Amino acid sequence: MPSFLSPEFIISAAGPWALVISAIIVFAETGLLVGFFLPGDSLVFLLGMVSAATALPDSPLAHTSLVLICIVIGIAAFIGDQTGYELGRKGRDSRLLRSWTQGKNAERLERAHSFFVKYGYKAIILARFVPILRTFTPFAVGLTHYDHRKFISANLIGTLIWGIALPTLGHQLGRVSLIANNIDAVCIIIVLISVMPLVIKGVRSALSSRGATRA
Repeated sequence: MPSFLSPEFIISAAGPWALVISAIIVFAETGLLVGFFLPGDSLVFLLGMVSAATALPDSPLAHTSLVLICIVIGIAAFIGDQTGYELGRKGRDSRLLRSWTQGKNAERLERAHSFFVKYGYKAIILARFVPILRTFTPFAVGLTHYDHRKFISANLIGTLIWGIALPTLGHQLGRVSLIANNIDAVCIIIVLISVMPLVIKGVRSALSSRGATRA
């Protein structure tokens, strides 16, 4: 990860605007399709650590209310997901994507719609906790014209849990000196844990394909 995308660098460089900048990044990660490379989990986790005044004790965010952080991050995540959904929903009927949604792609969209009708609610909630997947899921759900109210409900639950759990976990673990003194290692571990579901899914798919080929 480039140094300028390091959560520690972002919070330190942003100074008193760290929470605002972090909220913008959280929004962009899911609200803009190009935001998949932005730090999400590690940044929000570190915000919680900083609020405990153990990590980056000189930061203006030190001793910032944990409740305030949870509210700001939760709202940013919710709006980001809603924006991604609306881009997909309205984009399907746009000139840019209209030709793409015809033919074989139309069949794929129908299959995707059937999937989201059956598993969408849980999938939307769980996707919030998986990097990259959470960037594209709202847009994909919007493309299938998944029920708007159900998406709002699932999105609210997912972002509420994510927006409270990560900062709170960071705040509590940040009080442990071993963790507070090894911020870089902690951020790397969080990223690895976050992408683990994708790695496991990829390995299973590869093994299944290999088994099918041999059969």
